[in-house]
Amino acid sequence: MLELNSSNLADYLFSTNKISVPNPTIEPLTGGVSALVFKISTPDKSFILKQACKQLRVQDLWLSDPARIEREFLFLSAFKSLAPNGYLAEALWHDNKNHVLAMSLAPAPATPWKTELLGLVADPVRAQQAAEILLAIHNHGPSLKKNFPGLLDKTIFQQLRIEPFYERLALQYPEYATRINYQRKSLFKENGTICHGDFSPKNLLIHPGGMTLVDHETAHFGDYTMDLGLFIAHLVLKCLYAKSKRQSYAELIRCFLKTYQKSNPEKCDLDSQQSALGHLGVVLLTRVSGTSRVDYLDEPQKQEASMLAEALLKGDIKSWERFPPYSW
Repeated sequence: MLELNSSNLADYLFSTNKISVPNPTIEPLTGGVSALVFKISTPDKSFILKQACKQLRVQDLWLSDPARIEREFLFLSAFKSLAPNGYLAEALWHDNKNHVLAMSLAPAPATPWKTELLGLVADPVRAQQAAEILLAIHNHGPSLKKNFPGLLDKTIFQQLRIEPFYERLALQYPEYATRINYQRKSLFKENGTICHGDFSPKNLLIHPGGMTLVDHETAHFGDYTMDLGLFIAHLVLKCLYAKSKRQSYAELIRCFLKTYQKSNPEKCDLDSQQSALGHLGVVLLTRVSGTSRVDYLDEPQKQEASMLAEALLKGDIKSWERFPPYSW
């Protein structure tokens, strides 16, 4: 595998006939920990190039097979009908040998929703748009099972979510191991619905036309309630960060769930809510004291997040309406 960088990327693209000029404009993009990402521009085209890293750029040891980039290509191919409306980028080509994927750019100007949220801007329309994208994925997933059996494999999801989030957390917090392991086992069950596995504000690019979802390496046929729990966990963290503005951030949670429930009520019964709340607890605790920690909360905010996570993992909260951030 050729590890790409700003020095050898132009030669790689030109020598493999991916571009027609030897001197493209190369702009490294930041924000992720699992891949190298560049914006490539030539006189006749522009695109995003992504290469998966074996070692994720976090404090703890976190390894994953770079072949997961093929999973992202498979996901984009399966959901290519969502590209014209801007929900997803369009896959252009991929290089299995070097684990490289090229895809179209999101409409400009595009920035991660996380940036807006950390800038203390809480727009309920964004929450509604996020719910619509997730609904499109969850509702369309069952029709893909026959033609995209590769999405049945959970190996990458195991490496990027189950082991670092669930298994490590169960060892770190043995008092909650029973609930954590219950949630972990649900992730292995056969399911006809797609679980994206990384549906979060950092992967939702906002632009004048709406939102575009990026980073699909963990997508698979699995437990859709994990997506709900993970996404709400990220919004809860932003509520805590917002301090005096937490009420307006809590409205994002209510707007997201209202939009999702209205169009997909059968996926929001009490059993599904309890499952999602369990995943929410796992993600919250992982993000403040586990393998994948946020860097924008102060110590009192981290403590509050931990207390919420512990209440969830104890099983004290049975529905969305009983979860405190829902009514802040």
